[in-house]
Amino acid sequence: MDKNLLAIYLKVGEFLTFPIISVRMPGKKKQLHDFISDIDNQSLGKDYFFGTILLQVSDSEGHFKIIDIVDGQQRITTLSILIRLLLDRLESFGDDVSILRETYVKYRNEYKLRVLEYDQEFFRICILEDSDNAENFIETPSQRRLLEAKSFFIEELKNRTVENLRELREKIENAKVLTYSVVNNAESTLIFETTNDRGKPLTSLEKIKSFLMYKMYVTAGDPEKYLKNIQNRFGEIYKNYEETLENFNTNEDFILRNHYIAFEGNINTDNIKDYASHLLLVKEKVNSLTLSSTTFNDATQFIDKYSYNLKETFTIFNGISKLNKGNLLNIFDLRRIKNFFPILIVSLKYDKSHEKYNFYKISKLLEIISFRVYGIRKRRLINTVILKRLYEFAQNFRGDFDTLSSDLKDLIAEFCSDREFQNRLHSPNFYEDIKKNDLNYLFWHYENYLRQTEYPEDGNIGFRQYKSLSIEHIIPQVSRERLVWMDNIFRREHIHSIGNITLDISWENSAKSNMGFDNKYKYFYKDSKFRSQQELFRFVNPDTEEWDIKSICNRKEKIVKFAMINWDYKSV
Repeated sequence: MDKNLLAIYLKVGEFLTFPIISVRMPGKKKQLHDFISDIDNQSLGKDYFFGTILLQVSDSEGHFKIIDIVDGQQRITTLSILIRLLLDRLESFGDDVSILRETYVKYRNEYKLRVLEYDQEFFRICILEDSDNAENFIETPSQRRLLEAKSFFIEELKNRTVENLRELREKIENAKVLTYSVVNNAESTLIFETTNDRGKPLTSLEKIKSFLMYKMYVTAGDPEKYLKNIQNRFGEIYKNYEETLENFNTNEDFILRNHYIAFEGNINTDNIKDYASHLLLVKEKVNSLTLSSTTFNDATQFIDKYSYNLKETFTIFNGISKLNKGNLLNIFDLRRIKNFFPILIVSLKYDKSHEKYNFYKISKLLEIISFRVYGIRKRRLINTVILKRLYEFAQNFRGDFDTLSSDLKDLIAEFCSDREFQNRLHSPNFYEDIKKNDLNYLFWHYENYLRQTEYPEDGNIGFRQYKSLSIEHIIPQVSRERLVWMDNIFRREHIHSIGNITLDISWENSAKSNMGFDNKYKYFYKDSKFRSQQELFRFVNPDTEEWDIKSICNRKEKIVKFAMINWDYKSV
C-alpha cells in the first residue's frame, strides 16, 4: 500500500511499538547526517520514497490499538526524534503545531512510539522529554545512541530559518512509504523473509533470524509460540551484542562463527575452512530437514534449540567482554585470543564453580599456549593441527574441566616442551627472534614479579599503563664504549640475549641512546619507575665493577628461571 509518511503514524488511538525482535537504534553521526541530508535534498512537489515498513497488528491496550514495527524500526525511531525536535523549533517561531504533535509525538498522555522495554523509560524521559543530566541515566549502548541522535538533530536544526524548517516538515509529511500490515508472527515472518531477501543487504544476525523464523513458519504445526520464542531470544541477542561492543571490538560474524565451531561443528568431519561459511552450514542443515514433511518436527526442534543456544552464546560473549582481569586479560594483551574463543565460550558456559575458578584455570592454560607455543616457540597461528585440537576440545567439552586441563597441558608439552621453551629463552638472538609485543609482555610480567617478591610495597603495573613500552639494550647495539671484551663473539652471543635487555618506555629509550652502563645507571636506571631497571646494579660484576658478560649471564639465569616458573603448565 503506497501512502504518505503521515499515515504510518496511523489514526489517533493507534500506537507504534517495537516487538522483541532485532532492532538497531539510530547509529553513527555519518548515518544521521545522511538521514537528514537525504530529506533536505528532496525537491518540494516531487515524490520521495522513504522505504518499506512492515507492521503487525497486535493486542489492544485499553482504548488503544498497538501496532508492532517488524521492519523499519531504526528509520521510524530516527524520524520520531527528528520530528519531535522539529516541532519544538517551529513552535518557538510561533507556529501552531498542536495537531502535528498529537499526530506524530503524543496523543493526550500517551506517546505514539515505544521502544524496547529496557530502553523505553529512557526514551520517554530523556528523548521525548527533556530530562536534566540525561547522560547520568544511560544504562545501555542503545540509550547512548538515542541521546547522540537527539543531540545531533538539536545542532542540525538550531540555526535553520523558519522557512527551512517548514519546508523540512512538508517534505517529511509528503514522503511516500510502502507499508505491509499483518495480523500474526507467521504472516510477518513470511513477508519479512521474502521482501528482505530481495532488498537491502541484511546483517548476519538479521539473515539468520529471518531464515530461522521463516523455516519455523514452514515446519511447525502451530508456529506462533515458536516464533515468539525466537523473537524474544533475538531481542536478548541484540541487547547482549550491543553491550559486548562497549568492551570488545568484534562483529556478528565472529560470534556466530565461534558459536558454530563450539556447538554445531564436528572437527572430525569438517574442514576448518568451512567454518568461514557458518551461516551457509546452518542453512544447509535446516534445509536438509525441510525437504520432507516427515522431518519437519526434527527441523522445528533443531531451530528451537539453535536459537536458544545462540542466545546463550551471545550472553556468554557479553560476560567474557566484562571479565577484564587476570589470565583472560593477559590473553587479550597477547593479541592472539581469536583461536581460543570456542574453548572460552564452553568453559564459561559450564563453569559452576565459585568466582569462575575453573574458567580462570583454563584461561591460564590458554595464556601459556599463547605465550609459549605461539609467542616463544613461534608456532603459526594458522597451524591446522593445533587449531583442530583446540576446536575438538571445545566441541567435546561438556563440563569435565580435569580432562580439558589435561588435554591442554598435553598440547603445550607437544608443541613447546620445557626443553624447547628453555632453549628459546637462552637463545643468543632472543631479542631478534621474538616479536615486540611478546618481549614487552615477558618483561612486564618480570617487572610485576619483582614488585610482588622483592618490593612488596609496590603495586603491580598494568600492561597498558604506560604508553609506548619498548625494549632497551643495556649494552647498546652500537656502543660509545669499545671495551676489550666487546668482540665479535660477544656481539654474536650476548648483545641480544635476554640478560642484556630490559623493559623501557620509548622516549626514555631514545634519550639513553648509546650511553655506557655507568651513565645509564646514573641518569636513568637508578631512579627509574621500573624495578627491573633499578635492580641492574645488583648484577654488576664485583671483580671488574662493570656490567659485562658475567652480568648478562647471571641476569639471564634469573629471568629464565622466573619464566619457567611463571609459564609452567604442569603446576596449573
